[in-house]
Amino acid sequence: MKKFLSVVVLTVLTTFLLSSCSKEDEFNAVAKITVKENGSLKSGVSVHMFDHRKGPGTSFFIPFFADKVVVTEADGIATFNLQEVFDLEVIDTQTTFYFAVFDLDDNVLGNTGLTIEKGQTKAAIINY
Repeated sequence: MKKFLSVVVLTVLTTFLLSSCSKEDEFNAVAKITVKENGSLKSGVSVHMFDHRKGPGTSFFIPFFADKVVVTEADGIATFNLQEVFDLEVIDTQTTFYFAVFDLDDNVLGNTGLTIEKGQTKAAIINY
């Protein structure tokens, strides 16, 4: 009987933990940015993310003001978990983020914008 009760308690706890994780995922958003140079995937490249207030055309569109930087993996993709940077629970509508690759002198090599809502996973390409 004790064994049965232990299994039931463990099952209930596991179910609770899994259901609470899925609720958090509702508020998360993921941006997958593929980086290519002359059409070839580039690994080890720093991709800088900016919110809509610091996009292209502003004086804040430089690496120093990036909200987050992620390095591309071997497949050329930088994956941004936006909930780590922004409280997406308070965002009710779509939000635009900008992603860029810079050279050593902070010149933009390539950039892209991505409009995303909480709960979505979207992808974009930076080709320079």
